[in-house]
Amino acid sequence: MATHFSGNPESTGPNKLLIIIPCAILGVLLAVYLGGVVFFYNMFMPGTTLDGQDVSLRSAADVAAEKSDALAGYQTHVTGDGVDLVITSNQIGLAYDGNAYASSAIAETNPWTWPAAIANDRSISVESTVVFDRDALLALFEPFKTESAESVASLGGKVVSFDAERGVFGLDPSITAQYLNDDALVDALTAGFVDQQPTIELGVEQLSDTDDELHATADAANALLGAAGSTLTLDGETAGELTSDVIAGWVVVSDDLTVSLDSDAAAAWINEAVGNLNTIGSERTFTRADGKKVTVSGGSYGWKVDEAGAAEALLAAVESGTPQVIDVDFESRGQVVPDEGGRDWGNRYIDIDLSEQHVRLYGDDGSVIWESDCVSGDPYQDYDTPTGVNAINGNMQRDATLRGLDYNGDGEPDYISYVSYWMPFVDNLVALHDADWRGSFGGTIYMGNGSHGCVNLPVGKAAELYDMIKVGDVVVTHY
Repeated sequence: MATHFSGNPESTGPNKLLIIIPCAILGVLLAVYLGGVVFFYNMFMPGTTLDGQDVSLRSAADVAAEKSDALAGYQTHVTGDGVDLVITSNQIGLAYDGNAYASSAIAETNPWTWPAAIANDRSISVESTVVFDRDALLALFEPFKTESAESVASLGGKVVSFDAERGVFGLDPSITAQYLNDDALVDALTAGFVDQQPTIELGVEQLSDTDDELHATADAANALLGAAGSTLTLDGETAGELTSDVIAGWVVVSDDLTVSLDSDAAAAWINEAVGNLNTIGSERTFTRADGKKVTVSGGSYGWKVDEAGAAEALLAAVESGTPQVIDVDFESRGQVVPDEGGRDWGNRYIDIDLSEQHVRLYGDDGSVIWESDCVSGDPYQDYDTPTGVNAINGNMQRDATLRGLDYNGDGEPDYISYVSYWMPFVDNLVALHDADWRGSFGGTIYMGNGSHGCVNLPVGKAAELYDMIKVGDVVVTHY
């Protein structure tokens, strides 16, 4: 019996191939894809830069090792808060956390998307962290803390001092290290280490609360600086301006940490600001109308600033802590503001030239309106007429009796003279007056036959002068 087959086995071959080949290709592609995922799971893709460095096709482990070694040989200079210290990486085992750095960086790429991402460039930036021995780091600061604590007693009031650069009172840097806050200190140093800063400056942010009494003292001193900007004025014109530096120079911090102001220092500053207006008794140089250059000092006429009153007002302003305007008063005023030579009287004045033995009265226009020879005090008997700038005073009178002092010790005045025109310019002791007992004036008569200090005039000339002058007229007596 014959057997019959209904189909042809060879006819199924091409159909199977149509299925097997695509599956094989997909398998290969899948294997390549998964291999790429595995590869790029720990490798950086082509075209990748990490914090500016090309890491294309580098392993995370390689990048981690390189980062960990980046702080080898690093050192930094730490200053501020009473500290001056160089720290090296070896001292504290300082290094970057390379594993964390590389892990964070590699996590920025998705290995599952490598076929699409591989053709694109990418720039990655991740935060660096450091590791170090915290205890070893803090131990480096212990000597500064110890020395700082020991220095407080020796400094006394100088614990609080003025920082000219910052313009405020604060604690002397030599005592601040004892108040370093460990956590704030470590945070500041860590930030510097991460950026490999060559210098790290510590400040108030790294300090714990210091002694309350010290803070209160610094605050009290700083409150006085609030008066900075106050002005010193003379008749409305600014003569000086208070700055923080000036006020700081007046602040006194005692050893018991009380704060006060140095009134002498304030008075000295006022004198410097308006000293050119303190002309009484000072040396003055001027050129007389006839061209003679004269230098004279002494006398009671001129300007005198009320420095004590100004200092009191100024200190009150500083204690208030707010800027104020302080107008300076005068104990005495001259006729005009002093010029560069110190002359502080106008054109009208009486000029007594002892070397010429001649007296001149200059009028308002600066011309001579009266003059006369004279006889002044006898230098051979120590009766010199005092030089200086004075003024005719209120003791001016007619018909005066002059009584000399009792130099010979007989209980009676050495002389009694009667004059008709008494024009005093040094208290009621030295004056211009008539001398009817003299027959001549001028020349060298005063040497050996001079007066007891007064300026003798002919009777007629004295009468003329008496009618022309008035109380307050300036008298300049000089050689």
